[in-house]
Amino acid sequence: MGARHTRLAAALAAAWEAEVVSARRMTALAERIADARVRARLMVLAAFCRAHASRLLARLAALGRGPLPVPPEDIELDPDTLLELRREGAFARASAARYETTAELARQQADLSSAWVCELNRTEEQDRSRELLSLAEGALGPVVHGAPPASAAPGDS
Repeated sequence: MGARHTRLAAALAAAWEAEVVSARRMTALAERIADARVRARLMVLAAFCRAHASRLLARLAALGRGPLPVPPEDIELDPDTLLELRREGAFARASAARYETTAELARQQADLSSAWVCELNRTEEQDRSRELLSLAEGALGPVVHGAPPASAAPGDS
């Protein structure tokens, strides 16, 4: 395996680890939320992270890489749920940018399957970032702080 191919495998492995950690963080955040709809949405976002990790692992196996060391089970979260949502949203945005770079590297190496996986994951990470930041800024703010959501305010009907 050439140095360029090794660099692609290393980038895919790093992305795999980040997705495994993000899935754990999203699940832990969901467990903090009382609102069932928001909790369910966070669990769906965690499932997307697991799907990303699975696709990356398949590409690594195709490249003859693996097994990978599993990240630690314990995830440290700040007590401030809104802050954690913002952090994870920013991390998803950065992950999307890394996927774009990795997809380009895969295309340079004529590994179109890896490029496709990275582009798909990039698009979903951009969506995840927008959704997490939206939850932190709008919809979830009142739920976390104990106030009723704005849509439930009296006089809206």
